[in-house]
Amino acid sequence: MATQPAERTVPAHVPADRVVDLNIHGLPGADKDPQNSWRSFKQHGRLVWSPYNGGHWVVTEGEAVHRFYRDPKHFSSAVVGIPHAEGDVMLPIQADPPLHAKYRATVQALLTPSRITALDPRIRELTVGLIEGFRARGECEFLSEFALQLPLTIFLEMVGLPLDDRMLLRGHIEDFMFSLDPQDRMNAHLAVHHYLEAHVENRRQHPRDDGLTHIVQGTIDGRPYSQQEILSLLTLFLHAGLDTVAMALCFIIMHLSKNPQDRDYIRAHPDRVMPVIQELLRRYTITQLARRLTEDFDYDGVTMKQGDLVMLSPYYFNQDPVINPNPEVVDFDREGGRMMTFGAGPHTCAGALLARREIAVFLEEWLTRIPDFAIDPARPPKMSVAQQNNVLELWLKWPVG
Repeated sequence: MATQPAERTVPAHVPADRVVDLNIHGLPGADKDPQNSWRSFKQHGRLVWSPYNGGHWVVTEGEAVHRFYRDPKHFSSAVVGIPHAEGDVMLPIQADPPLHAKYRATVQALLTPSRITALDPRIRELTVGLIEGFRARGECEFLSEFALQLPLTIFLEMVGLPLDDRMLLRGHIEDFMFSLDPQDRMNAHLAVHHYLEAHVENRRQHPRDDGLTHIVQGTIDGRPYSQQEILSLLTLFLHAGLDTVAMALCFIIMHLSKNPQDRDYIRAHPDRVMPVIQELLRRYTITQLARRLTEDFDYDGVTMKQGDLVMLSPYYFNQDPVINPNPEVVDFDREGGRMMTFGAGPHTCAGALLARREIAVFLEEWLTRIPDFAIDPARPPKMSVAQQNNVLELWLKWPVG
């Protein structure tokens, strides 16, 4: 568990009995089960205050989390990270309606069902190639050798960036994903901006039939996008498409490594791959997002003040026993299961369809080619929690020959 900083922020309007000595960047048990480490807040009530990282509320009631995600009038996306780092706005995630929908439409046009269907052969080809690259070794470090490789390569090909730049970009992305220092994260964010600038200028001068040109030529309210808007859209597209998929793949393979009966189920029910993915994503939440209150707001007997930050984790919805009975159990035959891993409301993840397709192809090809595998007991997984529930290292092994 990370050492909690000495600085504590408790404004006068926060009742003393709502303050809990918990830091989202060092929750108890995060190194074993990042998702369930969020339970630490829930045992203290439906609304609590963490005094760390500048101070913020945490809502632990599932339906309230769902409702607040869908209420941009009171819960603005102008701030989505805790601690809040001033700097470039990430679009469209930090835009509220109606601007959000206008920015989102540009990215969404690259992620239509027909485009995802057209990508399917390439997703499969890449998945098979990655697996075959290490299958004969009988082991792999899953995060670096597969989980980061697949979505990053697909992104680069979609937007038309050089595949030779994978390692450079991956370094910046890992700094952004895993650093607990907001300045380090901002530096990594800006490094991606700087990398993209030359490619943006190239597409201005030499348009192509690719995603980068599509975004460079985008417009909003009758005007062309500014340079900052283009870089922001591209950077978030890269981070969102990589972070969520890479971590989902890691948590899913960890679950399957411990539950051979679930591997057998997936192989025996290829027609149920989407309900299987839905259930695995329900159990293994990836990302938490903050919101900033636009005005005073009453909830659970407390008045949260305008400007307060509120952390909303889909974990509390996904693992609410009223919403999903026996939420700890992964049940591929669950009836009416609901999940918020991809968000809710206007900010539901634009790339959810692509993520599901990448996961579906992965399950089919991995379970066919490496049917029997386990976590290497000599090298246990390394995990952490912050804005994102992270797997930092994951060694798998399997019999060969």
